[in-house]
Amino acid sequence: APFNDGMSFFRKALEHRVLTVPGEFFDVNPGKVRKGTSPFKQWMRFSFGPPMDNMQAGLDRLEQMLRQG
Repeated sequence: APFNDGMSFFRKALEHRVLTVPGEFFDVNPGKVRKGTSPFKQWMRFSFGPPMDNMQAGLDRLEQMLRQG
């Protein structure tokens, strides 16, 4: 805590001007066969497609966020 689930991490990262995507948004469960919460609730997805300068700025902000707890 406070970064032990994707939605919490997502919200906190937004406060630091970094966009991440909770892993549960990519959880495919056609027909709702699986019951319960997503097995990807604690996962995050990051894009490494932006220019290197943008990625470095985002990673620096995430580091600051994690250090502040």
